[in-house]
Amino acid sequence: MTSVLVIGATGKQGGAVAELLLDHGHDVTAYVRSPESPSALALATAGARLVTGDLADSSALAGAARDVDAIFGLSVPFGSGGKDEEVAQGRFLVDAATRAEAHLVYSSVRGADRVAATDIDHADSKQLVEAYLRDQQVRATVMGPVYFMENALNVGFSRLTDGVLANPLSAGKPLDQVTVRDIAGLAVHAIEHPDRYVGKRIDVVSDRVTGEEAARILSEVLGREIPYQQMPLDQVRQWAGDETADMFQRFEDNTDFADIEALHAAHPGVAWHSYADWARTVDWDHVLRTTTTV
Repeated sequence: MTSVLVIGATGKQGGAVAELLLDHGHDVTAYVRSPESPSALALATAGARLVTGDLADSSALAGAARDVDAIFGLSVPFGSGGKDEEVAQGRFLVDAATRAEAHLVYSSVRGADRVAATDIDHADSKQLVEAYLRDQQVRATVMGPVYFMENALNVGFSRLTDGVLANPLSAGKPLDQVTVRDIAGLAVHAIEHPDRYVGKRIDVVSDRVTGEEAARILSEVLGREIPYQQMPLDQVRQWAGDETADMFQRFEDNTDFADIEALHAAHPGVAWHSYADWARTVDWDHVLRTTTTV
């Protein structure tokens, strides 16, 4: 049994990691902002120990990390402090892992090991965090997730409650995607096999699908036709801001795709999910009752 501190344990990534660690019988400390939230209480009921703290609170983070074997962590973009705030979060996390002599599994973003600025703040901030991490004496594994399959569950953006799958990309444009289930699978596998994973950086991709393919899969899973609808980029810029619009333009222009077959073959201990596999795990009745907006 390994003692693991999970940062952001009530979020999508951290929650998936905490749940899988508990399923594997590990000792989980969940670092949460709101211990009374339903998701935090559910973790406590499942056996996690709750510790209250904020990613910007370096002393609370260091205290929570004391005496653990491993830490799963990430930094959070889109805060009021922008890129500088996320970089500070990442550095506090690295410092806490270094002082605790713990194995840090850090979830970054694909390509953040490069040093060329992208002009997309949430990617550039992770470049700076990774650069800081490389300069420290910390045992670390870095994961670089791509676009999340779970983004489709934001029905205010994807418009699934309107009976369509909307996205800014052209219908036939392939997009590398990942589910948090596979991020969790790889993170837990790395935590359980530190000798094999310390010092490694792995871009994490579950499947590659076009918008048309994703709509066809969702149609099959939901049992009704879900047509694909391309969303005008100007509309995205108005709704979600320049950074999100610029990100989708990069996706549209991208020709640098991951070698998914080689990735999955290199990590057979992860139960990788195709887009269809992921779609079949979703409680669509609950999702389609949601009224989330962008």
